[in-house]
Amino acid sequence: MAAMKTHPFLVVDFHASVRLTLAEERRLKKWLGLAGEVLRELFDENIITARPGPLHVSILICGETRIRSLNRKHRSKDRITDVLSFPAHEDLRRARVLGPLFLGDLAICHAQTRRQAKTYDIGYFDEFIHLFFHGFLHLLGYDHEASRKEEVVMQAWEDRALSKFSEQKKRAR
Repeated sequence: MAAMKTHPFLVVDFHASVRLTLAEERRLKKWLGLAGEVLRELFDENIITARPGPLHVSILICGETRIRSLNRKHRSKDRITDVLSFPAHEDLRRARVLGPLFLGDLAICHAQTRRQAKTYDIGYFDEFIHLFFHGFLHLLGYDHEASRKEEVVMQAWEDRALSKFSEQKKRAR
């Protein structure tokens, strides 16, 4: 899948190194569009200081071998993980940003997303969006591993995003 504009506020370059069905691609596109609306609302609540123009994010949905390799290379952790974030900026939370902004790259492990969805007894697409929001917050500069306080702040934004996303899903039906 090539670049897809999912929402006027969120532009996603979407790449899959695993096989996705056309139905999966369509649903991901729809749900990322809803996520764009949620992000616009969160930015209105000052998730960063100034509201930029369209946000641009690159997403790779990959397999276990690729995510493990990326995790080993960039984080020195030789294990499979669910999502990796590669921010284009150090910390955007207090930045004064205007205009279009490339945030960075996300890699989401398809198989790990499926396993976690099963473990948490939720759908694959719900878990994918959860991982997207989690990775997105890392792209802004949030880091739950930095301190307990930072973990609480990041978790609150994540919970807020997921709650708003749930509302968006209900309205979209």
